[in-house]
Amino acid sequence: MTVSTVFSLSTSRGASRLARAARSGACGILAGLLAACGGMQQDKLSDTKPVLPQIFQAPGATAPTWATQLKTGNFTCEAGNRVELRMDGRVTDGVTLVWKGKSYVMNPVSTSTGAVRLENKGEGLVWIQIPSKSMLLNARIGQQLANECRTG
Repeated sequence: MTVSTVFSLSTSRGASRLARAARSGACGILAGLLAACGGMQQDKLSDTKPVLPQIFQAPGATAPTWATQLKTGNFTCEAGNRVELRMDGRVTDGVTLVWKGKSYVMNPVSTSTGAVRLENKGEGLVWIQIPSKSMLLNARIGQQLANECRTG
């Protein structure tokens, strides 16, 4: 036998002993943790009370944000176009948009920008309102129907 063979055998035997010691130590620690957990008193599930999210605790009688920001009335737009926007009933009934003599029911869509966005998915119409102007789009064909619309 060479010196390197004896060294590798003794090293592998030492590693095996070290691994066995680590396993037995880990088992002892695990057994101790399990024993400690077994002695702990656990709460009954019926004693816990759910915490309701803030949205459920808020009063429900407030108007949606879009409804408080919406400008209604007659809008004059570029190229002589005119649009009328009105709320005929409750907020949940949607908004009526009149364009070229035809009425469309528009429904609000949430936005991350704070702009008011109303859509009629059936016709592909989209009304966008920001504080300085409004515009009417046809989402189906990707075209502006009316731009720079303002009340007044």
